[in-house]
Amino acid sequence: MMLMPARRASATAAPTSWSQLPHGEWLKEELSHALAPHCAKIFGYYLARVGHLSKSLEMPELRVRHQFSAAKTEGADIQTDLEYWPFAEGVLDGVMMIGQLEFERDPHQVLREISRSLIADGHLILAGFNPLSPATITGLWPSNMSKPPWSGRYFSKARINDWLSLLNFEIVGCGYVAPTMMIPKTASANFGLKHVSRFIPQVGAMYYVVARKREFPLTVVRNKQRAKPPVNALPLANRVKSPDVEPK
Repeated sequence: MMLMPARRASATAAPTSWSQLPHGEWLKEELSHALAPHCAKIFGYYLARVGHLSKSLEMPELRVRHQFSAAKTEGADIQTDLEYWPFAEGVLDGVMMIGQLEFERDPHQVLREISRSLIADGHLILAGFNPLSPATITGLWPSNMSKPPWSGRYFSKARINDWLSLLNFEIVGCGYVAPTMMIPKTASANFGLKHVSRFIPQVGAMYYVVARKREFPLTVVRNKQRAKPPVNALPLANRVKSPDVEPK
């Protein structure tokens, strides 16, 4: 199966609030509950919440002193281009990106910027919309194709893991959450998929990946030359007698 290039001509407007998504508040609670055990292990001084969905995700388990939001549109603490953002190299202890990568022009470049700004052993918390979920069928309806989240470009969790491994990230946690068809008129968000998700987790509308940036030092390994043993230490049979040179 041939994958389409991740980069495209232009970016798409990302959702600015959970209320834009069908059963958005339920999605937020499901994701927050799944990420809680992983966030409890993350601590530090600075954490960037990328995108408006990340900004409003309540994660009291995060033990990071200073948390701020970053997005391309107004309403964030820092308004910036995510492909070339203003953070120096190795200054962030963590980055959280929720439902944002699907709407970027060049997701590879966005991940490179995140990797550059993270310290060694810094954490990336990334969540996106699952292309294997039955909720993608709802997006085929003509009136939904131009609405988030279906207006974005979906990437599978396996593909995200491959990208992160190329950037020397170690996957410390991942999974699927929120099994739903994303039909706003249904009374139940699960719509009968809760029991199915116990056996087929891939029906979850969202996936999450928790990764840690690893840096391996490059140490030059030199080939040690074997020291020549002294002549006296050689066996008598191995000694070579120098020929006598007669003076001219």
